[in-house]
Amino acid sequence: MNFGFNSNVRVGESVFHVQTEDRGPSHPFLDTVVYLSGRVIHKRSTSYQQFAAGVDEKVLAEKLHERLAEQHREVIAQLEAGTIAIPGKLDPVAQNAEGEEGLVLALLNPKTWFTAGIVHLEISLQEKISRKQISDAEVQVFLEYGKHRSACADARTDSKGLATLEFPMPANVPDGSSLVVRATDNYLLGELRFHLKSKPQEKKPVSVA
Repeated sequence: MNFGFNSNVRVGESVFHVQTEDRGPSHPFLDTVVYLSGRVIHKRSTSYQQFAAGVDEKVLAEKLHERLAEQHREVIAQLEAGTIAIPGKLDPVAQNAEGEEGLVLALLNPKTWFTAGIVHLEISLQEKISRKQISDAEVQVFLEYGKHRSACADARTDSKGLATLEFPMPANVPDGSSLVVRATDNYLLGELRFHLKSKPQEKKPVSVA
């Protein structure tokens, strides 16, 4: 039932990205991560394993959505109140420098990523500044339309910073949907975002990132 919230929050001269999501039954936690200039500065994780036991799936989805929204709002309120410590105390210039830190994702098979209804993404991951290959990083891909998000696949990068994600493309993808590939090594964040048409053709996606 993976879903979540993403917000950009300005506090003084700094802009934070707050991401809250339910990772699903295999990882029954509501996770909130706060990013500043592409790096993780705060995490909050709440287990719902006991809460979910024996609860009807539809009811559980509604309750978890409420709790997810509440946790997202609470972390934003903490940011705005200044009660979340910022490691390293970055100066305003460093905090606001676009692309100062983060991860770079590259699609290695732009001409063959979609074939016979199957999405096959070959991803390369590097650290933005040093261009160092990032191993054992988590890479996720999901479809996003408005406030709705559907997880499709996940993987971890190998020793060369490479990951492969494969899944069947759902039928009737709405116009305006995005295919989002996100990577994190628990410190830095990187993302690719592709615009999709309702019936994607077997050609290179158009990036709107």
